[in-house]
Amino acid sequence: MEVLRRWLILLSMVLMIMQRGEGQLLENFYANSCPNLESIVRQEVSTKFTQTFVTIPATLRLFFHDCFVEGCDASVLISSSSGDAEKDAKDNLSLAGDGFDTVIKAKQAVETQCPGVVSCADILALAAREVVVLAGGPTWEVELGRRDGLISQASRVTGNLPEPEFNLDQLNTLFARNNLTQLDMIALSGAHTLGFSHCDRFSSRIYSSPIDPTLDSSYAQQLMDACPQNVDPSIAINMDPETPQTFDNVYYQNLIGGKGLFSSDQVLNTDPDSEPTVSDFATNPGNFNAAFITAMRKLGRVGVKTGNEGMAVRTWLMILFLVFMMMQKGKGQLSETFYRTSCPKVESIVRKVVTEKINQTFVTIPATLRLFFHDCFVEGCDASVLISSPNGDAEKDAPDNLSLAGDGFDTVIKAKTEVEKSCPRVVSCADILTIATRDIIELAGGPSFKVELGRRDGLISKASRVTGNLPDPNFNLTQLNTMFAKNNLTQTDMIALSGAHTVGFSHCSRFANRLYSFSSSSPVDPDLDPTYAQQLMQACPQNVDPRIAINMDPATPQTFDNMYFQNLVTKKGLFTSDEVLFTNKASQATVIDFANNPGDFSGAFVTSIRKLGRVGVKTGNAGQIRVDCTAFNS
Repeated sequence: MEVLRRWLILLSMVLMIMQRGEGQLLENFYANSCPNLESIVRQEVSTKFTQTFVTIPATLRLFFHDCFVEGCDASVLISSSSGDAEKDAKDNLSLAGDGFDTVIKAKQAVETQCPGVVSCADILALAAREVVVLAGGPTWEVELGRRDGLISQASRVTGNLPEPEFNLDQLNTLFARNNLTQLDMIALSGAHTLGFSHCDRFSSRIYSSPIDPTLDSSYAQQLMDACPQNVDPSIAINMDPETPQTFDNVYYQNLIGGKGLFSSDQVLNTDPDSEPTVSDFATNPGNFNAAFITAMRKLGRVGVKTGNEGMAVRTWLMILFLVFMMMQKGKGQLSETFYRTSCPKVESIVRKVVTEKINQTFVTIPATLRLFFHDCFVEGCDASVLISSPNGDAEKDAPDNLSLAGDGFDTVIKAKTEVEKSCPRVVSCADILTIATRDIIELAGGPSFKVELGRRDGLISKASRVTGNLPDPNFNLTQLNTMFAKNNLTQTDMIALSGAHTVGFSHCSRFANRLYSFSSSSPVDPDLDPTYAQQLMQACPQNVDPRIAINMDPATPQTFDNMYFQNLVTKKGLFTSDEVLFTNKASQATVIDFANNPGDFSGAFVTSIRKLGRVGVKTGNAGQIRVDCTAFNS
């Protein structure tokens, strides 16, 4: 009998070990097979975060959307040539590309040390934890051992993700299907402290009759200002209007103040069954953090494939790698090390030319920076603005580009000449303009940053394509946001990039209406400081020579700093499109932040200028490498 008992105990232990090895998640799953896994993922996520803050909400939302459809199995990452994969579903089209890019880059880094070992599902779970920590949230141990799924179909998404109009019962029902309680649901909703949404997802709350009564009236007006009716659907709004870049409990404080963006947010406070939890989390950040950790670990177990389930990691890796390589070969991607082998000295060559050019004239700085912006906003960052046409019909010949200073063009042309001596027909004019832009910012006292390279030069340069693609000095906030959104740039990006006016200049005709003909009741724009207005009148009397130029920043015009934003606060923005950033409540908070915190401005500017550099790029086999920046190759 004792022998039988011992045999049963031994058999039970063997079964437990088999179950543990094949079908359960463990915090130390990769302790032997990939011991550096978490540090590798952490490094890649941190690097991506320095490039764009969107990494944080994008990755966190990607994890949630993945787990709620086929379980936490990375099925949301699959790409389909037929456009019928999970990521192609209507509810997933708004997932930001930075989330996908984070996982792909982390996977590549992991594969260099642990080939064929770690699933994409586990990397996504780790990345989700890392972005929360980077945003100031809590950390926790991540359970690992997931396998990647074998199914990814758009048709399976419908009905599996919460809608912005859901009531409490609908939210609880959906979360309960995934073994998550009401407490888990409220805690996970706190991730909206970092997220953003497009206007059409909540427009019914502000344009119904009457306006949603659970919405704070001042907040409703802010939303209307940012999201007027028929606004560009790509405009995005922060879910948390107070601390949108910090993982904290302010989301719950917002709900108590009637500032929940979705009905499904606000209902957590208005429904008496969930209101006590909201009040607790709003008052006790520690309680929220603890509940969030518990809920995230439970979320990470939803529908997981383990053991022999799912796709073998190595097979999944091969498919992902092949797809990635095909993208690299056919379409191309930007990379900070693109010329490491083919032209390793390109950045030092350009830096030398830019430095010499600045020593000749300071105009090089604002001229080059403005040239880069004007290039990217028309045909994309492809150096099409540099093309000269004997017929006067190239991009540079458009009325909006006639004021571009020749020193910007000259800087790129001279840098290209020097680069060609070392690396003939290798480096594009578009990349040289990008490098030169980074250098002039740094040389003017601004931040430095890594430049992504690999652009090709465009094949189209037409004056007719410029109209409507560059911001006008009289634009209001909605017009600015709409134009920048067309280029995948947010309101924060727009405000940060406007800070480049700290080293710019303008001709009098561009703002004369603010001095002499603003309105029938007030010839001078009342949003203009009277003393500053008088200074401008003295420098720009009526009928002045149109070639006269005025500094955009009257205080420190030759230094790249945050003085531009301080000027806006004191009504010294030269253009209407400058001053509106402060006078409009929807953007005022960002202006004040940048005016008071130069580090915040520098960080946001680096993120935005890197994003600007990706607009409409031609890579891989697209475009060409021009020998002469002013002419297409014959």
